[in-house]
Amino acid sequence: MDTRLGEQLAALVIKEIQDAYLKGKIVKTNDCVDDMLREGLFEADVEKVIMGATSIEKAMPATSQKASSLKNTHYVIYGESTKCLNIYCKLCSNFHPVTDEFLEWRLTSFCIR
Repeated sequence: MDTRLGEQLAALVIKEIQDAYLKGKIVKTNDCVDDMLREGLFEADVEKVIMGATSIEKAMPATSQKASSLKNTHYVIYGESTKCLNIYCKLCSNFHPVTDEFLEWRLTSFCIR
């Protein structure tokens, strides 16, 4: 794939995630909440990483048995916490298993690197 095209697609995914965050439409999973409690991270850290994102990595398709659609994909955003710690968040797109309609973004992990 053309590098420029990859950069453009990454920018579109980042914007979509940032828009969802601003609208309060990103769902935190229980695993993510557990990560945040264990690591001492807060919502301000989530906001800083997501809203400050300039790059994103496609980690893998969500092929687990719990995945509701083959279109679900995991993405990773690296950033810095409000206390200047290197952290990352993993988000997953969530599509309807039958209609393949996009449902929501899920924040599945938020940890110190």
